[in-house]
Amino acid sequence: MHKKLFCSILILSLLLLTSGCERKGQSTQNGDLPPVTLTFYGLFDNESVMEPFIQSYQSAHPNVTILYKKFTDPEAYMNLIVNELAEGEGPDIFMLSNTAFPQHYKKLTPAPESLVSVENFKSSFVDIAAKDLIIPNEEGLEQIWGMPLYIDTLALYYNDSHFEDVLPAQGEPSTTWEGLKNDVALLNKQDQSFERFARSGIALGRGDNILRAFDVLALMMLQHKTSFYTGDYTKVLFGNDPNALAALELYTSFGLPSQKNYSWNKYLADAESPEQELSTFARGKVSMIFAYSYAYEDLINEVNRLTQEGEETMNWQDIKIAPAPQVNDPETSAESRIAYANYFVPVVGRTSPNSEVAWDFLLSMSSTDLLRTYNQNTHRPSALRSLINEQMQDPIYGVFASQVGFATDLTMSDAKAYETLFLGAITDVLETARGQEVLLKLSKDIQALIPSSGIKPTYVAPPTPEE
Repeated sequence: MHKKLFCSILILSLLLLTSGCERKGQSTQNGDLPPVTLTFYGLFDNESVMEPFIQSYQSAHPNVTILYKKFTDPEAYMNLIVNELAEGEGPDIFMLSNTAFPQHYKKLTPAPESLVSVENFKSSFVDIAAKDLIIPNEEGLEQIWGMPLYIDTLALYYNDSHFEDVLPAQGEPSTTWEGLKNDVALLNKQDQSFERFARSGIALGRGDNILRAFDVLALMMLQHKTSFYTGDYTKVLFGNDPNALAALELYTSFGLPSQKNYSWNKYLADAESPEQELSTFARGKVSMIFAYSYAYEDLINEVNRLTQEGEETMNWQDIKIAPAPQVNDPETSAESRIAYANYFVPVVGRTSPNSEVAWDFLLSMSSTDLLRTYNQNTHRPSALRSLINEQMQDPIYGVFASQVGFATDLTMSDAKAYETLFLGAITDVLETARGQEVLLKLSKDIQALIPSSGIKPTYVAPPTPEE
């Protein structure tokens, strides 16, 4: 880092971005600062979506140029970044999944203490951001490893016309899992076709042809208060946990013909198709599916595609969205609600030669005005507390904003490996294996993925010396 640039960062006074994360920012008086170029590898977002962030920063810092490159395949994207970082190269900034921080945070550079405080981060962003993105070092000092632009959550999409037809007094899905099981039994229309359903109540119960099967099962386990690990994240506990068994049995009940809420089989969606149950929903063949906020536009596009091909579809105006069901009725229960979070976070790579400037740019992205624009362009709910209430008013996407405050996720050592093992467990139950035996095997397989030091560092203060 050029000496003048480093000194400029250190001597700055505190700046408060309009309701964003309070930070000590770089000076806008650049003078003779040397030119700096930052490479930013983005995922999914077009350059036009990132342009407001980039233009705002470059206008205030004429010596900085930010080069943005979009990627669309998450797996290939992460492999590229890991390989580039291993060679001492890689982008200055890239997007990392919230579930990948325990596995990859050592490949990153944390936020400099001179730019942002942990206290301001926690007060500005919802709790899930602090849970995922603040990791202590060996001395117990909390460090910030990413700056969230949004928090997406899993919600329940439903076909409004199906509910008006079958459950007009209710008009929407039940708010509890038990109620939802009853809804499904009423919405189902079984027949003698190859699929066995003229209409399925919900896409749930299998692991091979449901896009978010793992996320829904993880949600159920979290809602059932499953004990996943010991406090230091070194030992797996759920193998003998009755709460974990209850969640697994709840999930697979939708895929077992012996259950009253049986509603899904391998013929209702093509496991090899990228759309899977989204296409079934667009055809009007299933009443409910679980998905994230971006699925709304995907569903409309799928309806339009099928219509152009001359196939029968649902009316896209019947696409409605409800919050994720809970174990207990949220209207009467004192239990906290739980939603499942999935999001990507801009981070600074370990190999960046301009990490201070890169972090200053990330902090500038937390401006209320810029994140409001980002939400308008992407419909992803902001992680900023100050924007939640206004975004909850959105007639379509407000559900997702309403869930960010009580969103959480499953801490994992290797998200992809976990998903493979959990989906395999679902299949084992459907193939008549006993749920308890499946859980024991699953817990052992997960234990094999956990390093002896634990999934992520946990600081334990040394004992006080005896006088």
